[in-house]
Amino acid sequence: MSNTILAVIFALTAGLFYAIASVTQQRIAFQQSPELSLSFRLIKTLAKKPLWLLGVLIDVGAYLFEALALGFGSLLLVGPLMVSGLLFSVPLAAFVEKQRIGRREIIPALMVTIGLATFLIVGNPTGNNSSAPVLGWVATGVAVAALVSLALLWGRRPSVPPNRRAFWFGLATGTIYGFTAVLTKSTVDLLDGGIVEVFTHWQLYVLVAVSIIGLIVNQSAFQAGHVAASLPVIAVANPALSAFLGVVLFGETIGAQGALEWIVVLVAIAAAVLGTVALAQSPLVTHGSTHEET
Repeated sequence: MSNTILAVIFALTAGLFYAIASVTQQRIAFQQSPELSLSFRLIKTLAKKPLWLLGVLIDVGAYLFEALALGFGSLLLVGPLMVSGLLFSVPLAAFVEKQRIGRREIIPALMVTIGLATFLIVGNPTGNNSSAPVLGWVATGVAVAALVSLALLWGRRPSVPPNRRAFWFGLATGTIYGFTAVLTKSTVDLLDGGIVEVFTHWQLYVLVAVSIIGLIVNQSAFQAGHVAASLPVIAVANPALSAFLGVVLFGETIGAQGALEWIVVLVAIAAAVLGTVALAQSPLVTHGSTHEET
């Protein structure tokens, strides 16, 4: 079995696990007090909820499958497939809520599925290298930190309504997770030199720190407002940034040849993005969670 097929299988499995985790976690996080936003107290409070803890355990499983996928494939290949989590969320939520899947879910799901399939077949993303110059890593870290900080500062303004706050926190979350994927790719590739090799490089320690920050910001996004305000931007920003950094930092490439293939690839990406946004706003995915808009 080729590395590409293994990467696709592991990425889809990660998407399924992430979907299960989100269905369990979102229900708990949005019910918490706004005063807990962006603090360890939020995690401490959530940790007292068995359902949320179950979601965290499933999240860990999802991350392990994502790491396996990144061990076999490029960020350009694995990143977009993470969107599959939304595809799995719909039937899972429909089962939990005892509702039917309608055109509002079927059409965007087809857009995402066909868009991703077309991108993978025609775009043929390639590259499995995670080495980058120190200056590139520093520039990436500074840019990510700046974007996350601006999004959080903008979202924390007193005049910002809850759902707008959830959007900005969601943008910060997607940015952090996109960078986390890049760090994961680099860390997993260090395993070629053995377990000890991983502990002698900075990537593992930065990955742990960034992951903890990501957990707090993610739950704060779910807590801040309606999940339909945060989930679409998380679902788009995460794979978009990880794929972009795969190209810029690791030199990954899209194998489309000629103007026609590039047009097809761009249309496929646009369809997947639009489908992702629409799917993330489906009542089945958001399961009716709500905060009052102020």
